[in-house]
Amino acid sequence: MNALAAFALLTLKSPRDAAQQILAREWPREALWTAFLLSVVLNTCVYTLQQILLPLPPEVLLPRFSPGAYFAVVLILQISFISMLGTTGRWLGGRGDFTSLLALVTWLQLLQAGLNGAIVAVFLLLPGMAALLNIAANIVVFFILLHFVNAAHGFGSVWRSLGVVLMASVILVFVLLFILGLIGPANLGLPENV
Repeated sequence: MNALAAFALLTLKSPRDAAQQILAREWPREALWTAFLLSVVLNTCVYTLQQILLPLPPEVLLPRFSPGAYFAVVLILQISFISMLGTTGRWLGGRGDFTSLLALVTWLQLLQAGLNGAIVAVFLLLPGMAALLNIAANIVVFFILLHFVNAAHGFGSVWRSLGVVLMASVILVFVLLFILGLIGPANLGLPENV
């Protein structure tokens, strides 16, 4: 457990070095996919805990997922996002493949689940402080993601990584909007004019 905490601290302090250590190992495919599924399960548990302890008011028009639906949505979105990071990175001259990006994003998701769990605990004691910590955690996770993408593709520039992340995000949003248009807002319980 101490080694895990030390590596989490290294990731926060020097994401480039952490990424190099992750990429230097030859991860068995089963272990990688098991860790990935564990990261999705842990994020689902944190989401469910947030819904129980801090429910959104009914007037907030955000979708509320059951734990199973949330797990499925996060699983599909994460796999799609990792694929898009690989594809857009190679368009910009990178060399990252799906497996290396899966290893990096899996570790990042495990770290994020731990951060989100800690933020929920802080929220119970200091709600105002938890809101600030949440913003800070999201900025840190995004910063780490840029360094991870940079290391996976071997760019040597975080700005190119930013381009990859933005391109992957925009493509994924357009694909989701297209799919939602096919399904229809009424089938999702949303008003027709959204």
